[in-house]
Amino acid sequence: MQSTNIRQIKAALRDQAFLGNTRVSCPMGPVVAVRRRKGQLRVMIRGWGRWYPAESVRIEGAGPQLLQEGVVWFPPGAVLARSSLAD
Repeated sequence: MQSTNIRQIKAALRDQAFLGNTRVSCPMGPVVAVRRRKGQLRVMIRGWGRWYPAESVRIEGAGPQLLQEGVVWFPPGAVLARSSLAD
């Protein structure tokens, strides 16, 4: 699936890094980071040392909950710390 949604791409990148069952790529190669600069989507390609503009990235092998809009994803084993002010 092609995506330009930064949150969705970042969730897929976390999945790619921690679980290894998702691949994020663009026509130039595998993507390891993504950001939006002045409204333009920019990606960092594995092994290349700078940011490159991209129209969209391809996400392969992601589960259905990852591809939904507005989903907050945490890697397995993540510890959520509670603030002492919340008590």
